[in-house]
Amino acid sequence: MQGQKSKLDKALRLLTPRLAQPFYNMSDIDKAEINEIRLRNRKYLTAVVKEYEYYITDEGCFSDDYKIAIHVTEEDIDYTYKTALRNTIYSFKREISLGYIITDGGNRVGFCGTAVLDENGKIDTLKNISGISIRIAREIFGIADDLINKLNLSILKNVLILGPPSSGKTTLLRDLCRQIGMKKRISLIDEKNEISAVFKSSPQNNIGNFTDVFDSYTKYYGMLSAVKIMSPQLIVCDEIGTKDDLEALDYAINSGVSIIATMHSISIDDAFKKPYMKELFNRKAFDYVILLGTGINLGKIISIRKIKD
Repeated sequence: MQGQKSKLDKALRLLTPRLAQPFYNMSDIDKAEINEIRLRNRKYLTAVVKEYEYYITDEGCFSDDYKIAIHVTEEDIDYTYKTALRNTIYSFKREISLGYIITDGGNRVGFCGTAVLDENGKIDTLKNISGISIRIAREIFGIADDLINKLNLSILKNVLILGPPSSGKTTLLRDLCRQIGMKKRISLIDEKNEISAVFKSSPQNNIGNFTDVFDSYTKYYGMLSAVKIMSPQLIVCDEIGTKDDLEALDYAINSGVSIIATMHSISIDDAFKKPYMKELFNRKAFDYVILLGTGINLGKIISIRKIKD
């Protein structure tokens, strides 16, 4: 699979040469730290490094001073938007309505602007694109080692992974798929295409040889289809929480398929209070619930609760 430098290089191809050049001027150390590149129309070029956002100078330096930052024009925005959509905007109507697309290398390009609504009040398309975020895809091999060892996941179990936003849940799932998917049949329900990063029918991330991807399926239809079609030993999915998600999860578990899923929550106790979750917890649908940390504990397990004896 592609290295981090290759993923950043592919992200830079989405920029006009004027905006891309400062990043080529950076040291490899600085480039490796970049999580996102952000463009805001008629404002400034910035990069997110860990939880901080910096202005980018012509020399390729991070700065807190906007006065020396590179100015972003409407033409820069238009170029990146059309390049990300491969100059075939009408072929990606769904992606535009969702506000993001996965590009070569697995990078996610998100965009905001003026929503154009359909007759049902749902977003049909966007116009007047005002901001773009290019999130550099990250694969951290081995980040799942601790979880696999502590829960002995060589024997499949039902695990719910909790954490607030930016706690590493998706990165952890990706490495779990990579490791477990070398030995067990996995159906990956990748509703937002963030775990596998499928591009032109091929996952850009290493998700294991025995992993089948249900790209852009809702979790409900993805789980139901996976059980009926692919006979998985394990289903992996991100960000459960709706009533439909939990009904499908319940169906999969009752069909004898193990589940590893994530959910946004600041604590284990908070998760127990969420709508639709109480019944699953009361019936001990999960064997374990774990909580991930943030900041210096990003991606690390800070709490484990055994649910089923």
